Amino acid sequence: MYKRVVIFLLLVLSIQTSSKGQSVTDTTKKNCLICSHNLHINEAPYDHSFKKELPFIITSGVTLASGLIANIFNTTEPYSESELGSLDINEINKFDRDAVFNYDTQSAKLSDYIRSGVTILPIIFIAEHNTRKDIKSLVVMSLEVFAITYGLTSFTKNVVNRTRPFVYNPEVDVSVRTESGSRFSYFSGHTSHTAAATFFIAKVFSDYHPNMHPVAKIGIWTFSAALPAITGHLRVEAGKHFPTDVITGYVVGASVGWLVPHLHKIKSGKEERKVRLSLSPYKDGLTMNLKMKL
Repeated sequence: MYKRVVIFLLLVLSIQTSSKGQSVTDTTKKNCLICSHNLHINEAPYDHSFKKELPFIITSGVTLASGLIANIFNTTEPYSESELGSLDINEINKFDRDAVFNYDTQSAKLSDYIRSGVTILPIIFIAEHNTRKDIKSLVVMSLEVFAITYGLTSFTKNVVNRTRPFVYNPEVDVSVRTESGSRFSYFSGHTSHTAAATFFIAKVFSDYHPNMHPVAKIGIWTFSAALPAITGHLRVEAGKHFPTDVITGYVVGASVGWLVPHLHKIKSGKEERKVRLSLSPYKDGLTMNLKMKL
């Protein structure tokens, strides 16, 4: 486990170090099919400096390590055959309860294909002429997004240990209901991973194309929102997750995928991010107020 974390951090550091010399400002005009009037004013939107990147590298590394460590030290055992009889469907909230009657292996396979497929989506940055020049830094951000999403998902799964819906279903084979991973329902990793990938792609393309044609913008954001929703639906139909599992996974993944590139953006003047910390007396002590403008 520790070897995997070290390899990840070394990979990010090596890519980022080789990217330090990249330009952050370029105002050349180029033809672009997805921009309004087919004209793109190319301005690099992100700060790729190592100083800027270091906090993200540390955060992603720590989050990834937390998820891996939680998985290693999780001592919760799957249900035994005798324990299955003690499960009570009425203990599940009404919103989630109907999911226990779902079990579709084809839906599970399709969701696997989608999760695997979106992992290589960032490769389109190589083909797009405006993002190609910053590919190394974009790869670093991609690794950070996937590492943070995986770490949060794995850590939560191993702490919460929520029983998957199909475990409650008496029509499912006992060998399946007692398999390892049967208590990793909350929250959906397929959904969080897919949402992180698609929202990251949409956010980066929006930042690189501030004058994107409305049709193209609607298209890319519709795709980014729809694909993880479809994945979540398939996970519920497969009996792998409750609706609240996939909703949480969607929110977590989409948030990470959007926030990581957003926090990398170059801002100046009135748009510059500001952090204000103030202390004021209150009764027998002090109150602290923290304000951050994103």
